[in-house]
Amino acid sequence: MDVLPRQAADAVANMAADLMLLEFYPAPENVRFRAYAWSEPAYTFGVSQPWAKYRAQVPARYPLVRRCTGGGLVSHLDDWTFALVIPPTHPLFKADAMASYTAVHEALLQALLLQGLPVKLAPMPAGTRDFQSPDDCSRRAEPNDLVRSDDGRKVAGAAQKRTRKGLLLEGYVWRPFLAGCDWQRFEKDFIRTLSEVLQSPAMPVAEPTYNQFDHEGTWGKFSSREWNERI
Repeated sequence: MDVLPRQAADAVANMAADLMLLEFYPAPENVRFRAYAWSEPAYTFGVSQPWAKYRAQVPARYPLVRRCTGGGLVSHLDDWTFALVIPPTHPLFKADAMASYTAVHEALLQALLLQGLPVKLAPMPAGTRDFQSPDDCSRRAEPNDLVRSDDGRKVAGAAQKRTRKGLLLEGYVWRPFLAGCDWQRFEKDFIRTLSEVLQSPAMPVAEPTYNQFDHEGTWGKFSSREWNERI
């Protein structure tokens, strides 16, 4: 598992970096992982969700950018964020969406439990589930999201995009719900537990160099009205 350097950027640059990690990574056969920060507060929302609905909910002072993955509205005002790409050669690529989702959140769970934090995976409901639109997915827990074990508040979630190049998972951990967490330790523990779950040893790598045309085109996509306001 290639572990990229942790960097901070704005919402457009972060969403572009995640997609480039999927589509243009120079070692496409490798699992790759990037943890990142936000140079300014922002919100993102799922690829198939309506722009106007969320723009009306998010204060105008905050950027709002459409992700390439699914899900609903996510606040990046105080979260710990990551992207992971599973290549097509990895067994988890061929598994269903819930299996890959569960594997990543199991690694998150184990990393947080190492600090004694009160977290668990949200259980699968018994019987059939009524459909619910994603809306504010940072508040409503889906099966195998991470929640606090004492009061059920949602701690972590993720969304996916699958192409012939691989499977991209964009995930976050909501830091205000985990007071006392040592985030530097968590990052190291999560990388280790994730590499164990994926059976792919972690290896720090330099920031990849992309073709300038691909880089500029991807950045331009996420900064455009054609992309963000298309629905």
